[in-house]
Amino acid sequence: MLYSRWNDPCYYRRVTEELTAAPVPAVAAYAVVAGESIRRCHVDYIRESTEMLKMVIDEVDFAVLEAVAVSKFLTTHQIHEYITLRGFDEDRIKLRKRILKMARRRVLQESELLLPGAEQGLRYCELDCQGFRLAREQGIAFHKGNMYVSYSKRLETGIEDDTPVDVKRVLVGNQIVLGLLKSGAKLQRFGIMETFRSIYPGLAIGDCIIRTAANVRIDEKSVLAYEVVRDTPESYAKIQDKVRRYYELINNQKYLAGNYHGDRSYPQMIICGESFEHNIRIANCLRECGLWNVEDPVLFTEDLLNFKNSLTSIYRLKEDHSRAWFALPSRDKRAKGVA
Repeated sequence: MLYSRWNDPCYYRRVTEELTAAPVPAVAAYAVVAGESIRRCHVDYIRESTEMLKMVIDEVDFAVLEAVAVSKFLTTHQIHEYITLRGFDEDRIKLRKRILKMARRRVLQESELLLPGAEQGLRYCELDCQGFRLAREQGIAFHKGNMYVSYSKRLETGIEDDTPVDVKRVLVGNQIVLGLLKSGAKLQRFGIMETFRSIYPGLAIGDCIIRTAANVRIDEKSVLAYEVVRDTPESYAKIQDKVRRYYELINNQKYLAGNYHGDRSYPQMIICGESFEHNIRIANCLRECGLWNVEDPVLFTEDLLNFKNSLTSIYRLKEDHSRAWFALPSRDKRAKGVA
């Protein structure tokens, strides 16, 4: 896996009072809602060459573009947090104007997650064709999880459009990473929608590979694979399959001999559910299909826990459904403990 400064937590270390003082939402905004849909936000496009485009976008525009390119999907609020962590000062009104400017120039595409009967929804950004070209020129590494695919290419190849569940899984993955960056967790790298797999022929496909919404490496001995699960009937079958493949991977000794990330330890899977009650249902589902491993347990977190900017957001679910909490290490060594 090729890494760049955009995967380096040292690049995102300016934690301002505004970031830490933001209130925790009262409800999980990324929970799924029956009948939810995606609506593309249409603007009047400006036709211009890439060379002309480079003359009208500045350093902050590039920071916004880079954040979206690495992260696949981001809300305006998440974009603001990423670029603030990088050291840019941009208020929300100016950021909205920048996003509109880039949407008109096909750098970004804005869409809305709409609830049934609603006229406006939760807006998020992804790359558009010009943005993809610029991001590649900047040296951003693309992989299957964050690759831009044009509408015409989707039609040609039969690739299905992303669903609200797909989008929300990625938004939650980014919120997990942002929460860790803002809390000052000790991290060596992070990634969105990347795979864990062996590099050996025959083991890079099939049962010994998993793609998770987010992943972070704390150090050589601790790698966290965050899998985001939404509360839909289809999601329970998918997490069963992913946990099964996770255990196939961590029980394969060749993984440590050579893997996609060059890790020297097996990843620890952490399931992020919509709520504590949702996580209990996930745990019961895994128990019922024989995927509950007490010796190598999957751990859990919840949507709202990752808005609290706390190093203590991960827990193990005990048999009586009580929680045993773990604290991640702080980069300034004020907190101790590793999940």
